[in-house]
Amino acid sequence: MQNNKEMQRRLNPLMIEVVKAEILKLLDAGFIYLITDSKWVTPIHVVPKKTIIKMVKNKDDELISTCISSGWRMC
Repeated sequence: MQNNKEMQRRLNPLMIEVVKAEILKLLDAGFIYLITDSKWVTPIHVVPKKTIIKMVKNKDDELISTCISSGWRMC
């Protein structure tokens, strides 16, 4: 039987804090619960939340659109 094991994914320190806060929020709300004896894991992805498009002037006094992220979302 073939072993289909994924490598652990590393997160930068900012993403680790986002993931920790989200997991604690989901634990407190009762949406997830702790399991300590399972061999299964779920990979976590952190993506930017919906961005805000803002018009700003560049050095030639032309309006250009700029995307501003409003935070991070854990998937």
